[in-house]
Amino acid sequence: METITITPQSKRQGNVIKAVLKEMKVNFTTSAEEEVEVSTAEMDAIRVGLEAADNNEFYTEEEANMIFHDAIYKVDKAGN
Repeated sequence: METITITPQSKRQGNVIKAVLKEMKVNFTTSAEEEVEVSTAEMDAIRVGLEAADNNEFYTEEEANMIFHDAIYKVDKAGN
């Protein structure tokens, strides 16, 4: 048996697909994508990382860990 993944582009499409599968007596499961909320500090850290990558600026693992911990500290500080 094979698995088919379908990603509807609208709620209406999803409803139509589910109705067709039910009518055909095809077993299926659904799951909704979870939205993840990202804070301003997290977005800033992501932007800095993307800009660095665009400029071909890469870091050692140690440097990356320091940047990560600094970003987490900023997020924790912003949340308190």
